[in-house]
Amino acid sequence: MLALAIVLITSALVLYSTGVWAERIGGRLRWWHAATFLAGLVCDASGTAVMTRIAQTSGGRQGGVAGGLSTAMAWTGGLALALMAAHAVWAIVVLVRNRESEILGFHRFSLGVWGIWLVPYFTGMASAMI
Repeated sequence: MLALAIVLITSALVLYSTGVWAERIGGRLRWWHAATFLAGLVCDASGTAVMTRIAQTSGGRQGGVAGGLSTAMAWTGGLALALMAAHAVWAIVVLVRNRESEILGFHRFSLGVWGIWLVPYFTGMASAMI
């Protein structure tokens, strides 16, 4: 199950990063960006569900630094998932409303959410290495 979790979370990283940076470089929010945000969210939520299942079956017996990192990852991961969901929904709202200023400025929100999402990604990676 660990391999599945790693594939899902890494897929989320690739999809979400692709959408965010393509939007930033292109300078304009497009529908396919919103689709990559949603796909990244689905992969991240699925990977998180698999990791939660792994933690439940192992009894969550991590202590010390690894346990602290796992706790930090759980809190920041929950925040990141909520922000990713809000980000994807807001992207759709912006595209439907079709206001040029919002379409052109959306990347500022995207970069912030992406940056916050990286915290649990790297925290999780670090806790797995300890």
